[in-house]
Amino acid sequence: MSDNNDRLKALEEISKTFNEAMAEVKKNSEAYWNSLSKEEQLKAFCAVSRRIYQGELVERGTYRYVLYDVFGFGPEAYAPAQMANYLEIHNAACVVLILLIRWKQLIALR
Repeated sequence: MSDNNDRLKALEEISKTFNEAMAEVKKNSEAYWNSLSKEEQLKAFCAVSRRIYQGELVERGTYRYVLYDVFGFGPEAYAPAQMANYLEIHNAACVVLILLIRWKQLIALR
């Protein structure tokens, strides 16, 4: 039983360390965003939006595909992007695409 408790305690410590690291990433990215002028923020927003549109809607890429191939990041981007809720954006885009495909199929049957 002690072995399981030790493992649970180690897992909790790892989780705490991970969450602290992700909180630091969020803090740093927000500080960076706030350091930009409104014009720079708009440029960044538009550049990111174009890439998400291309990867998600045009190329219909996976989460990793968009991060790695469209944005050019490596595996180090996986968790920070997930913690920034990009996975939820990706999944929502997938649902919309599936619904559009199904809708087109239904119309074709008429």
